[in-house]
Amino acid sequence: MGLASIGLAFLRLVLSISFAVIGLYVASWVLGKLTKGINEWEEVSKGNNAVAIYMAGIFLSVAIIIGPGILGLFRTMEIVGIALGFVQLIFALILAVAAQYIGLSVLSKLMKGVDTWEELRNGNIATAIVMAATVVAVGTIVATGVQSIIEVIFI
Repeated sequence: MGLASIGLAFLRLVLSISFAVIGLYVASWVLGKLTKGINEWEEVSKGNNAVAIYMAGIFLSVAIIIGPGILGLFRTMEIVGIALGFVQLIFALILAVAAQYIGLSVLSKLMKGVDTWEELRNGNIATAIVMAATVVAVGTIVATGVQSIIEVIFI
């Protein structure tokens, strides 16, 4: 293993971390716009554990879904390959946000009479656990579909 291979592996690691952080930031921002009257980061800074659990679920789920998109960055180090990997990542991120929105919408329908966002705001840990589990479950299932779609479209 030569020095060039080590440098290339390090560059891939840096790109992976950068795109993962960007992906999580974008997902957080978009989902923050979709939540009803909750400033997630403000709630977390106030010690609202329910919102923290919900956000942890979102981050885990998005990471699970965008993983196949990030893998696309490692197929080649040519500029076209990196650009295609970036497109895969954006595609996976869009699907992640859409899947979370749909999953949480279905959960709200199932929990008739319960305002899940108000429960989160009030620090209801049980609601937060159910919401986090829902988004992680959706993310785990959707990740396989995302990987299949990426393979068909981009590979």
